[in-house]
Amino acid sequence: MIIYFEPNFHAHGCPIGHEGFFVFISLWLLPASADRIEFCDSISEKLVNWESSVTLPKFDPELGTLKSAELFCKPNLSQEITMENMDLLPAKFNISIIGTLTVELPSQSLSVGFNHSNSGNLSEYDGSEDYSGTSGYSSVMDIPAEARSMSIQDLQDLVAGSAQETIILPVKAAVSFQMEQPIATRANITTLAGAQVCVSYTYDAKSDNEGGE
Repeated sequence: MIIYFEPNFHAHGCPIGHEGFFVFISLWLLPASADRIEFCDSISEKLVNWESSVTLPKFDPELGTLKSAELFCKPNLSQEITMENMDLLPAKFNISIIGTLTVELPSQSLSVGFNHSNSGNLSEYDGSEDYSGTSGYSSVMDIPAEARSMSIQDLQDLVAGSAQETIILPVKAAVSFQMEQPIATRANITTLAGAQVCVSYTYDAKSDNEGGE
């Protein structure tokens, strides 16, 4: 059985209430008697090279015995480019980014790498600085990035010692750029990064007798 909790978090990961939990239960291929529960938080897209955090609930030992835990991270990336070749000669351009989004646990870290390039040809200046036509370029795009997950080794980092205890995980997006463009160019390049971070707990649920019912 899987139980998904989707708490109402804002962009920086601070919970603003638990009334909005969404619960979904379905079958899951797990060892006999094992259950699974998942919590997610997200950081909205903003200019790259930032440091932020997400807040996730720790495992409630009242549910049972924690057997394993997994951390998941999915980057969300986008880029806007406007460019105008002001030169009297045609030219090529190439814009490349390479970066890493890292989630820190007390004893581990999960890093997701990504890279992307955008290139094209611009004619000599067409007389209109409008970032279009033969000498201009304008684009807004999502940058593909794969999600990654890992098993958490130190489960004690994630077991709650009190009711509704949470853990704050630092998240960092580090990006570098390489640009090849005409000397006489007017250009604006905006790259944004966000992330979704989830933790899942697999556990042996308490029996009715163990739960005191």
